Amino acid sequence: MNKYLVDVATFPGDARHAWRTDGARGLWTELAERTIFRVARSALYNLYERDLATIRHVAPPDGVEIRMLGAHEHALLGAIMTRRRLAQLARDLASRTIFAALRDGVVVGYSWWTPYFDSALSFAPLELPRDATFHGYVHVERAERKRGTASALFSAGERHLHAQGARVCWFLIKSTNVAGARTARGRWGGRSRHIAEVSYRKTLFRTKRRLTLAPSQ
Repeated sequence: MNKYLVDVATFPGDARHAWRTDGARGLWTELAERTIFRVARSALYNLYERDLATIRHVAPPDGVEIRMLGAHEHALLGAIMTRRRLAQLARDLASRTIFAALRDGVVVGYSWWTPYFDSALSFAPLELPRDATFHGYVHVERAERKRGTASALFSAGERHLHAQGARVCWFLIKSTNVAGARTARGRWGGRSRHIAEVSYRKTLFRTKRRLTLAPSQ
C-alpha cells in the first residue's frame, strides 16, 4: 500500500495510542511524521561509545519485571507501540535484541539493540566495531517515568550483551534531548566517550547527512 495511504489509515489508532502512552508529545510526533516530516526535517545528534564492562546493575521499580523478549513475544509490544513504530522495529527484526519492562504482564517500556547499524542510518566513514552493539531506541510509558525504569532497561540489556561478548555500545542522543542525555549518563554506569556529531537534513527529494568526528578521533 502507498505509504501516504498507510499514514492516513493508521493515524486515528496511532494518535489514540500515542496520547495514552506519551501524551501531547507523542500525539505531535505521530502527526508530524505523517505531514511535516514527510516534506522536510532536520536534527543534530551526538554519537557516543559506552564501555559495557563498566555497566552496573540497577533493580527495576517495585512491581516491574525486566526481561528479554523472545521472538514469539514481540506482539506484546503492541501494548505500548504505535503501528508506525512497530513497522520501524520490523525492519531487520531478526537482528534485534529487545528488552521489555512489564507490569502485571503488560509492557510499559522497552529498549532494543542490534549488532548492525539500522538500515536507515549511515555514519560513514565510521563503521561499527565487530565487538560493538548499537542501541536503537528506548521508550517508557509516561505513567512509569521518573521511577528508574529506563535505567533498569539499559542496565539489564547492556549487561546481557556484555555477557554475550559485546565490548562497547554506540548510541545517539539528540542535542536537544536534555532528559535523554541525563538518562544516558544515568546510575547504571558506565564510562562513555564522545565519538562524533551527526547532522541530518531531509527535504522532499534529498537527504543529507554530515558527520564531524570528535577531537579525540
